[in-house]
Amino acid sequence: MTTDPGTGLDGGAPEVPGLLSPRDVLLGIVVGLVLAAALVVVTPGARTHLLGGTDLRETTVVAVRPGAVPGDVDKPRTTYDLTWSAGADDRTATFRRSGDPDHAVGDTWDLWVSPDGSVVETTSPLTTWLWLGIGLPLFILLIGLVVRWRGRTEARAVVREAERIEARRGHAPGPPAS
Repeated sequence: MTTDPGTGLDGGAPEVPGLLSPRDVLLGIVVGLVLAAALVVVTPGARTHLLGGTDLRETTVVAVRPGAVPGDVDKPRTTYDLTWSAGADDRTATFRRSGDPDHAVGDTWDLWVSPDGSVVETTSPLTTWLWLGIGLPLFILLIGLVVRWRGRTEARAVVREAERIEARRGHAPGPPAS
């Protein structure tokens, strides 16, 4: 038997938790930002791109090689060879992207490319910053909200079942007798 007067067999139904508290929101934001920072650290070229090491360039597709993700033949991955001009120099880069080919040889493609071609991105650094700094924490908050909603639903189900049992016994639901 429990000694907590708010829960358990002798204390009534469990308390239904509220939605996200300010503390929960702060925790979700911090967790989202930590995950964003971890993604930046483990993703090759992300720091270069986010810190302004890429420029928007009009590239030309010179080769397209369809393939698959190594070790998983069911996941297509396309490799593109690109070229662009930087002043008097012609530069090249290789860009791998999940999915089937969506550009052909000779297509022009505006991409964010580092001067040496080691980093190629499809979105601007600002867009990437916004997704990491706002989108990921909001996603974590959404997950927290769904988990809390599920807990509330389960707690209310217990309360409703207790009320049905009490109604069948002929007792009106109310505070426990002292």
